Amino acid sequence: MRARASSTTSFLLALGLLAALAGAGRPAAAASINYGNFGPIPPGISFLDVTESSATDPVPLFGAPDPFPVGLDFDPIGFVAFAVGGAVDATDGQLNFSVLSSGEFGINGISLFEGGDYSLLGAGTNATQALAGATLRVLVTQINGVNVAPINLAPVLASVGFNLIANSGIVNPWSLGVFVDIAGQLDPNQRATRVDVVIDNQLVALSERASLAFIAKKDFRITVTTGRVPVSEPGALLFGALALLPALRRRAA
Repeated sequence: MRARASSTTSFLLALGLLAALAGAGRPAAAASINYGNFGPIPPGISFLDVTESSATDPVPLFGAPDPFPVGLDFDPIGFVAFAVGGAVDATDGQLNFSVLSSGEFGINGISLFEGGDYSLLGAGTNATQALAGATLRVLVTQINGVNVAPINLAPVLASVGFNLIANSGIVNPWSLGVFVDIAGQLDPNQRATRVDVVIDNQLVALSERASLAFIAKKDFRITVTTGRVPVSEPGALLFGALALLPALRRRAA
């Protein structure tokens, strides 16, 4: 099974088609669920106000997360898109949360991994498709323990796409992952100690008159990479001076 080389383009085109067909499918669902706070998780990372919402379906889609060092693990239930006989279906899910460091360790990066399975059956062309995509956005609001004016980092997007001609079959696995390098977008002596995160997630199924397309998300994980917060130069000099005090007192005696 191989993903189409133009999966990102196919995914964006599919979303454009869905926008053109707005109102023809399921009614939008604007509800949200706040799962609260998780942590501190070693080495001192907390996830705050973990909230999911959907523009297309009732929630939950991701479900309540389980914390692990250092991240959150979700077991999605009912996060699917299904289309048959020429229909188009999309399921949209969004996660919002903040990541807070205790101060000793900074937040170097945030990644997500997700996966599931898809099925493509029937008679048709490569217009029968199953697609998945994720966008990860990060806003830095605190550096080295000090609140700062929000810094928007470059978002990252990943997608996979499969079609009836190249990838027909049932219960075929799929997966994708994205990573935002937070430390790499800041100065070397800076570490983010609080960030706000927005994750947009979509599944899309496109069918033809005699075909079926189905895709499900069954695994979703968020992982944080950390690093020690650099000691500022004045702080390092003060530490060095304090370390010399006992020796100076002995000499004075």
